[in-house]
Amino acid sequence: MRTIGHNQFPRVACLFILMLGIMLASTASRAEIEFVVTGVDETLRENILRHNDVVRLGRSELLSDRELDSILEHSLLLTRIALQPYGYYHPNVTGRYRRKSDREPVIELAVEPGPPIIISAVHLTLTGPGADRRALKTWRSDFPLKKGGRLIQVEWDMEKQRVSDLAGAAGYLELSFPEHEIAIDLVENTAELTLTVDTGPRFIIGDIDFGEHVLQPGIVEYIPRFQKGDPYSARLMDDFRLDLWRSGYFTDVEVIENRDTDASPPVVNLEVRLETRTRNSYQGALGFGTDTGIRLQASWSKRPFSQRGDRIEVGIGWQEINQEFAIRGNYRLPLPRRPHEFWVADATIRYENQDLELSSGGNEENFIKIANGNVDERHVKFGWLKIFNYRAGEKQMFVQPFGQYLNSVRDYDLAGTGSVPIDFRDQQELSGLLRGTDNAFSFGVDLNIVAVSGSAFESHGMHDRAWIFAADRNLGSEVDFLQAYISTRRTFLLGKRFKLLTRAEIGYTDAKVDAFSIDVEGQPLALSITQLPNFYRFKAGGSASVRGYSFEELSNNNVGSNNIVTGSVEFEYRLTERWSVAAFADIGNAFNDWSAPELKLGLGVGVRWYSIAGPIRVDIAQAQDFPDRSLRIHLTIGTPLL
Repeated sequence: MRTIGHNQFPRVACLFILMLGIMLASTASRAEIEFVVTGVDETLRENILRHNDVVRLGRSELLSDRELDSILEHSLLLTRIALQPYGYYHPNVTGRYRRKSDREPVIELAVEPGPPIIISAVHLTLTGPGADRRALKTWRSDFPLKKGGRLIQVEWDMEKQRVSDLAGAAGYLELSFPEHEIAIDLVENTAELTLTVDTGPRFIIGDIDFGEHVLQPGIVEYIPRFQKGDPYSARLMDDFRLDLWRSGYFTDVEVIENRDTDASPPVVNLEVRLETRTRNSYQGALGFGTDTGIRLQASWSKRPFSQRGDRIEVGIGWQEINQEFAIRGNYRLPLPRRPHEFWVADATIRYENQDLELSSGGNEENFIKIANGNVDERHVKFGWLKIFNYRAGEKQMFVQPFGQYLNSVRDYDLAGTGSVPIDFRDQQELSGLLRGTDNAFSFGVDLNIVAVSGSAFESHGMHDRAWIFAADRNLGSEVDFLQAYISTRRTFLLGKRFKLLTRAEIGYTDAKVDAFSIDVEGQPLALSITQLPNFYRFKAGGSASVRGYSFEELSNNNVGSNNIVTGSVEFEYRLTERWSVAAFADIGNAFNDWSAPELKLGLGVGVRWYSIAGPIRVDIAQAQDFPDRSLRIHLTIGTPLL
């Protein structure tokens, strides 16, 4: 250990004090000179101020007139330079300085930009293997610097960077500019632009090194949506990182891209670093929606459950409306060395308190409450899942053949309903509606096709879904039925501010319907009750269906139907980064008789806020088929019930 001698200490102390004094002086006496710029728009003004960012040591009020003259002269030069990137090479710039009452100096610059440089010709050329890509051709057609326009070199630089980003995102990572020239004629006040863009070769995916991880071979290696030799794209890499994270196997995911430009074709080799610290995950959520009221949910998952890569998830949820309570669990097991194939199982237990309300065919707006009771459902579904990747993984299709078992118990009590005009307990036709048990075994296939990109307002794409399944008494089911369903959601971006959202669904069920009439105070009450178990019945209305109508109020006698048809068209307009407004039209109904679907129309407007947790939607809609009703507000916050 070195020590400081007695004779050295004063010298060291003086040096320390001197350094401290310099630091304090430079900190305490830094002063900026105020500039005032007139005669130009805000863009030019800001650039002029950036160029004149003059900082002096010492107090600015102590600057001498000679020093201020020097600063002013330099500012006039910097102002002329600041105007050139925006096409102004012949400005008239004058200036002066003055002192305020506290002696603080102010430099005033009066600017006349003068005539701008006009573009006389633009030679814009795309070459290379990627020249015919739609994104690059669109970039060329939208190039903002056109003949007859003002030369803005800032846009020139921005467009060069933008085309580099577009090409790089598509895998052309060696884009170059063999020619890039702005030839300015200061006499004619014109400029000729020449820009040649060579995309270079497209990179492909090379070797993928997953390193060490906790899973047995043949599991994590099949997570990617691509194979060695597939074309590289930035979106493919983003999806890869997201898929690794979504698998739930890892707490830390890092994908390192190593380019090999000497290969032919050039490749991007991937080095994947994965880490697992814990396999248990716990989540909780509080939400609210006009369809559900207050809702709570909590979940636990264990991923991986073992080195085989299987995972288990258990969730519990409750919602205020109908006092619905649900427990759900699902299990997924990857098939070793069979890419994107899984055994899957899903189980749900749900309890719901319902009012049994019936309506006559001629007055669907006013329901008669005849009973209140519980519907208890236990549902088990098992199957095989195969994921197909298209368009380099940008589009995925999920195919799942399945078998399922449903046990549904309904128990309604007529006592204490208070609004029943007659005693329905003597009506034998209603006995099956009030109480009963359904046990149904069915087999079918479920199909999902998803292609979504972007986030917040920029999210767009499509989601199609279809299923078909059947129950038969010969297979152990107590009821016979066949159900087929198809739906589509499409979202299109129309420029930077407009978005079109469309959705449609159609469902058909071949199940027996009991149609009969009951006399209520001399008036016939027409009933149409399907024998389809409650779990599989269609209902329309609500925030995600036909807005303007309450949640699931649209069906035969308000108890569910065999068939459904709904559609929606919505235009959304962006106001700011996070806020937008919308106008929409919804139509649809759930019904038993295809000859009388009686589709209901809802019209309205809404507001959207794109929060970190997702969009929050507030809609106000009018039920056009019930014009005497007041406007209905639809609010959706958080995630839906399990």
